[in-house]
Amino acid sequence: MDFEVRRNRMKTLDILGDRHRAEPLWSAESSGTDDRHAYPMGARKPDLEIRAYYRGQQRRISLADVIYLSADQKYVCVHHRDGVLLVDHSLCAFEHDFPELLLRIHRNALVMRARLIGVERQPDGSTRALLSGCDDRPIVSRRHLRAVRDWLRQRANPGQ
Repeated sequence: MDFEVRRNRMKTLDILGDRHRAEPLWSAESSGTDDRHAYPMGARKPDLEIRAYYRGQQRRISLADVIYLSADQKYVCVHHRDGVLLVDHSLCAFEHDFPELLLRIHRNALVMRARLIGVERQPDGSTRALLSGCDDRPIVSRRHLRAVRDWLRQRANPGQ
């Protein structure tokens, strides 16, 4: 591994160290509480946000700005309207805390349900998710494809 790459990786790990674990990773700013499950689906939720340290400063990303989350070894990349933020939190925790907002499309990816437009079959046989707000097209695994298609059908035909 190149020395420069190793040094940058160490800086990243230093930035993501234990400093942010003293505070919750996300919070409900407008209500002052952390009760995320008290709101029925479709109800107006408080502005939830994800917090992480980047270059020594705390960054806050509103969940409304998040497009999708992808796992990269130990960290999760939060892809949002303004870029990517690296957080030290598992996809399972995000999926457990926000089941009405996030949909699993792969073992290493969750998408915001509101951002999922559809799926697209590739010439090589893989299936990609079409997301509003970004050009990225994360892979949808065969294991999760049926659930994704069912959810898209349910959203298109809410009465059935």
